[in-house]
Amino acid sequence: MSPFVLNTAGEPEREVRSRRANLLDAFAAACGVLIVLWPFCFGWGVLGGARFVTPAALWLMRVLFFWAVLISPLWHRDTAESLGLGSPGRLFRLLRDRRGADRWRVAAVFVAIFGGLLFFTLADWPDAARFFRLPKSVRVWPDSAGVWAAIALFGICGAGLLATCVIRYDNLGSAFGLAWKISAALLGYAVLAAWLNRGAEAFEKFELRSHSLDVAAHMFWGFIQQLVFTGWFATRLRKAFAPSASPANTVPAGARLRIVCLGGLAAAATLGPAVWLTLRAIHGAIVPLSLLAGCVAFAFPAGAVWTHFFCRDKKRMLVATLSGTFFGLIHIDSYGLVLLTGILGTTFAYAAMEDRFRNLAAFAFMHGLLGATVAKLFGGKGILRIGYSVGPWSVKHPSAAVLLVPVICLVGYAALAVWAARRLRGAEAGVRSPQTAELAAQQTILE
Repeated sequence: MSPFVLNTAGEPEREVRSRRANLLDAFAAACGVLIVLWPFCFGWGVLGGARFVTPAALWLMRVLFFWAVLISPLWHRDTAESLGLGSPGRLFRLLRDRRGADRWRVAAVFVAIFGGLLFFTLADWPDAARFFRLPKSVRVWPDSAGVWAAIALFGICGAGLLATCVIRYDNLGSAFGLAWKISAALLGYAVLAAWLNRGAEAFEKFELRSHSLDVAAHMFWGFIQQLVFTGWFATRLRKAFAPSASPANTVPAGARLRIVCLGGLAAAATLGPAVWLTLRAIHGAIVPLSLLAGCVAFAFPAGAVWTHFFCRDKKRMLVATLSGTFFGLIHIDSYGLVLLTGILGTTFAYAAMEDRFRNLAAFAFMHGLLGATVAKLFGGKGILRIGYSVGPWSVKHPSAAVLLVPVICLVGYAALAVWAARRLRGAEAGVRSPQTAELAAQQTILE
């Protein structure tokens, strides 16, 4: 019988470390990344001109990545399901245990995914090689049977790995159903904003085949990002914070509409003007006053939706938002991208707290579809343009002032980690001995 801990949404997940260990693990990595990228890379490397900084930083980031995707999950004994991944063993058990049409449905989905990936590799090798980020020297059509055989072997191994270890089949339907709904809502929001700001010009770059390839490429890169941010960072945070047992954690149904409206008004009064002032500071007087009304109008539903889920479970929404902030802040200093990825990261973290939606393939699909589409809608020139070049080496006008926001965030994360760690100190928040999920629930309630 495996040790359990209840996550913030109240669902049991396997965990052998304490809540405090999960908390410190997450915040140490978050602070470590911010320190490496900004005080070290930007402050010492870009501003100071130290040449050794870039290769040193790349090695440090590789160490942090290796910790997040391999060492830490083994240390905490995370399951593949906790990380939102599939596994060959779970796929085999799923096929073994299901009967009739359910078994054939899973088998058909597996064959379709495996066959589709293999066909894509063989039928369009140059684009497939670009999709898998292979060297430019091999991104050409092969000229011999031996090279074709090597490509076929690569395709079989790659398709088999993705179809068995990346795709989680037991919740594929519910996860992708949610992904489509969220994607449709956010895409509608983005399309409306682009049309109001740029008119028909915003849609001139769309061409079905090239956009499909862009979505696929963004999905691949999106999966790598979600493996770290949703698969690992969000997992650490939801295991660090127990579900709330307070009646005040949920707003009564009768009072929710008023609170949701107030949340929308608060966002409209703060976030809307903040976005407009940021645009005015960047672009100057060419930003019209009329755009302020648009920013306020678009901020209201965003604030109302956030407040709606906050009313349903305050603690869960706050933990998801905390997780989303780090996914957003990794995109400094493209602050339009920081805002968008912060929203997306919060959405992913909130959904991943429930096992029925915890599927990195679905999150990667959303990441790819939204990332590729927004890049076309808001790329190039214009007031509402979003740059996809991020990090210390992409700052157009380097100055010490650029460090202000990362350092403030770093101090805030450190202070929050100290405060939360002190609250958890002395409490046996993690389950250190084998217990059932029911005993884990009793322990959490007593805490």
